[in-house]
Amino acid sequence: MEKLKPEKAVEMLRNRGVDISVEQAAQMLELLRKFANIIVSQHLESQKQNVLRKAI
Repeated sequence: MEKLKPEKAVEMLRNRGVDISVEQAAQMLELLRKFANIIVSQHLESQKQNVLRKAI
């Protein structure tokens, strides 16, 4: 899957009435990717713990 480019994020947000710079969009996307990675890691760890509990 291709990463969303800051320029595309700017375009998408402008279509919804939000005006941000390409630099701001890049920072926003970086933060959202970090959040997504944290959430996925937490979910996988939770699943791992559930599997371990069931094995006992």
